[in-house]
Amino acid sequence: MILLFSGGIDSFVAYHFLKKPPTVYFDLNSRYTEKEKRIVKELIPTTLIDSALSIGDREVGEKAYVPFRNLLLAALAVKYSDTIIIAGVKDDVVSDKNEQIFEKISTLLSEMEGRSIKVISPFWQMTKAQVVRWYLENSGESLDLLATVSCYSSEPTNYCGACPSCFRKWIALRSNGIDIHFINLQLMQEYYEAAKSGKYISERNEGIIREIDAYCS
Repeated sequence: MILLFSGGIDSFVAYHFLKKPPTVYFDLNSRYTEKEKRIVKELIPTTLIDSALSIGDREVGEKAYVPFRNLLLAALAVKYSDTIIIAGVKDDVVSDKNEQIFEKISTLLSEMEGRSIKVISPFWQMTKAQVVRWYLENSGESLDLLATVSCYSSEPTNYCGACPSCFRKWIALRSNGIDIHFINLQLMQEYYEAAKSGKYISERNEGIIREIDAYCS
């Protein structure tokens, strides 16, 4: 198998969960590529850096969303293995990162390649907070999780404490007793209202509400 390693919590824990398979980082020439590559090499130095595709000009909005990103990454990863690991989690809300879409991508790539291709995640039954809990309960260090990068800021920091991705990291870590700062109170309020309205799955809604209530009390 080959694990697509982004430097984030999910793929970092997947590396340990799957007993350290080979890893590849796809340098897409995005606004946060340079800091991701730095963290990737610090956390898993053996990671292969593949720069075959540059799609930074396709980024949309604050989150630098790239349409069909995971489909493109899976297609590139076929070069390395028939089993491609992209670490999605149960509470992801991304159109191209869920179990059903991965099954369709697997079928498409298999038909095009003429061999069995599997695009999977080991974490479809686990939320991000549960992924963090698994790592800590299996001798993982909280400092390793803090060293991961999940940040939309173009600044070199791996955690700006203000963007949507950092908010998710903040919730997952606080749910496991790791207290870090988050400075964007307006964004926090937006997520709180979304969770109150039932926007996400129940575990994610409950986690957001619980941690913000505790933070503000």
